[in-house]
Amino acid sequence: MPFTASPATPSTRPDVFLSVEDHQTLSRLVGDMPAEGVAGLLQQELDRAIVCEPGERPAGAAPLHRWLHYVDGRSPEARRIQIVLPHEADIDAGKVSVLSHVGAGLIGLVEGCTIAWIDPSGAERSLTPVMIEDPESLIDP
Repeated sequence: MPFTASPATPSTRPDVFLSVEDHQTLSRLVGDMPAEGVAGLLQQELDRAIVCEPGERPAGAAPLHRWLHYVDGRSPEARRIQIVLPHEADIDAGKVSVLSHVGAGLIGLVEGCTIAWIDPSGAERSLTPVMIEDPESLIDP
């Protein structure tokens, strides 16, 4: 049975859903890193993630390598990015590392759910995925 996201309250973070494969990949990535900075934030998300077997991850949850549109607390205009592994990052192409503040904040988050997240300056901002693109319609720009 597929999972559904539970709503967040101001004192909690919204549910994060990751496939077994994404969870293992990201756990290996941060496994030997100090638990500080963005790697520490990502580790916290991995620790609380709901790990889903194939076919159980909600369709609107942001996985690795899928294009998504999101808004943040600074601008109502949606941005289109792809969350990727650090060696695949290319900001000019919209490919954002999962070890960036935005990538770590959005990974596994479900469309329409907002998370209060820390930006590089240490200020809190909100991140909300508004659309996860269908892989069949995926076209690299």
